[in-house]
Amino acid sequence: MESIEPRRARETHKQRIDAAMEVLSRLLQEGTSDRRKAVKLLEEVYKERAVQPIRGKAWPEDIWDKEMATLYVIAKYALALNEENPELFHKLFSYEETLEEASELIREKPPEEARKLALFMLGGSINDNTVARMLRIVATTIIMGFASENTIIELLHKLVKVFPEHERTVRKYARYFIALRVAQAIAARLIRSRIEKEAFKQALAARIGLDKIMPDDEYIAFIASTVFEVPRRRLARILSMEEKEGKARGKARRRSAAGS
Repeated sequence: MESIEPRRARETHKQRIDAAMEVLSRLLQEGTSDRRKAVKLLEEVYKERAVQPIRGKAWPEDIWDKEMATLYVIAKYALALNEENPELFHKLFSYEETLEEASELIREKPPEEARKLALFMLGGSINDNTVARMLRIVATTIIMGFASENTIIELLHKLVKVFPEHERTVRKYARYFIALRVAQAIAARLIRSRIEKEAFKQALAARIGLDKIMPDDEYIAFIASTVFEVPRRRLARILSMEEKEGKARGKARRRSAAGS
């Protein structure tokens, strides 16, 4: 059973989906398949609409190229652009296609075979960034309501076996996904209290079943307010953040008094 029903999941991304639709519409009108232009247009449209890319606390240099995962998911699963305009789709999203295909192989094949095939598809080597971007494709498909949570749970477990040298990155992403999903459930008003938040978080972490992947409330609050635009006042009723913020304000006042 899914933590969030697909329709409600998409409702939490309405502005982001609308922005992606605008980008895709303009790319189709212009007939451009230049990825660099697409990335630049994506950034421009998001900024015009005051939409944040899907992210945690970090702001990597390639954040807008990574956000092409959202464009890919909408183009493929909402608009079937891979069937309607395959040439443009493949040129724009060849990297995302490869990552998704590799993720499917990793889930379906035995570890040794999966490793060989994935390395072949990804040019002979794979780093932490590649692993994270592969997981991003799958996570985005899920939080947009187009795939089951079981997909990423299976992938997380298989990645640890197929690429054990990247286990730390896999666990880190599992923690991020839990925070992202809890934040989304708060935005969808499926979580209205601290008890419901804790139950949701613990249940999803148990389903994933990896060690040391529990996100703290501060991390969830950041994603909820930044990615899903949940008001801080509502978050304060659900997440353990008021005490930390109060301590921070108290420290700031003491520093100010000491310097006066």
